[in-house]
Amino acid sequence: MTGRQKDIQFASRATSHIEKQQQIHGLRHIIRELVRCMPEATRSKREVQELAAWGCGTTMQVVRLLAPRLMNEDHTKDIDFTAVGITARWTAGYENMQRAIDAAPWRGEVDPREGVLIHEIS
Repeated sequence: MTGRQKDIQFASRATSHIEKQQQIHGLRHIIRELVRCMPEATRSKREVQELAAWGCGTTMQVVRLLAPRLMNEDHTKDIDFTAVGITARWTAGYENMQRAIDAAPWRGEVDPREGVLIHEIS
């Protein structure tokens, strides 16, 4: 039970951080678009240019690796610093990342209005 509670807690924290970044980056896209709608005379003002600098048109590609459940893993997995535990977790993470690189979801089509794209690899 404790192990599942920790999984939910860690996943929830990661999700909330990603959602916050999506909100912030979305607002930066809105700033950019609003500045584009302004007449040139307004855009050329120093104070408008300072505010416009907060705008952004990049797209962040977040590859979220979900840790696989390992054999004989229990609620102490987040404090297991044994050589065996670290090696098992490292190997699982490496294999997971290799799958992500092979899949390369960031190479797909992107909606230019999207500021942050999430690719979950499990």
